[in-house]
Amino acid sequence: MGLVGAIVGTLGTAFLAGRAQQQQYEAAAAQARTNAQLQAQEAEVAQQNALKANKQAEETARVVAQNVEDETRRARLRINQQLAEAGHRGVQGTTGSAGALIDESDEEIKNEQRKRLANGMQDSYKWFGIGTDYANQSNKFKWQEANYRKTAKDYEAAGNRAFWGSMLGGLLNVGTSLAGGLYSSKSSAMQSANGSTVGGYLYNSSGNSIAGNILGVTSPSRTWNFGKR
Repeated sequence: MGLVGAIVGTLGTAFLAGRAQQQQYEAAAAQARTNAQLQAQEAEVAQQNALKANKQAEETARVVAQNVEDETRRARLRINQQLAEAGHRGVQGTTGSAGALIDESDEEIKNEQRKRLANGMQDSYKWFGIGTDYANQSNKFKWQEANYRKTAKDYEAAGNRAFWGSMLGGLLNVGTSLAGGLYSSKSSAMQSANGSTVGGYLYNSSGNSIAGNILGVTSPSRTWNFGKR
């Protein structure tokens, strides 16, 4: 019963120790998973902000292009009106020909168009830059999320190794206890007693002993007759 109790106690101690270590690793894994979830949320927010910024950039570019197009159309209408008036009056003096006036006016319109597009697109580029920054942040958060999830798995694996390592150690201790039980002090005492009995039987003074029979044999009596042949 004592040996059984020792075995149960050894395994119980190993289980509790292994489980305590495993719980510590599980707590670390849970924290890593929580951090991963937070990173995932941050990544989603950054991704949404990136989409909004890109949408704003596209809308800004569309509005700028539309405004430039509208202004160009109005400018051409003004040129056409001027040409119509010039046609009624006739182009005279230093004003040049109607064709020259058209070319000059068209070049001015194109220059103004390019200027308006360049100025207007700066805001669009700014929003595209903001969108790119948010997209980079989202990717960074996703990378951190993946690392935290890997860390959580590593902690869980380490907890399992710690638990089963402790249980294996307990089983080895049980094996040692069983081996020790075969050579307990009671067994040793019995072996000593048996050894003494055997030794006593071999070497006691009794004539019935083996040693006594070997060493206690008397030689046959002889009569020595001196002087006689």
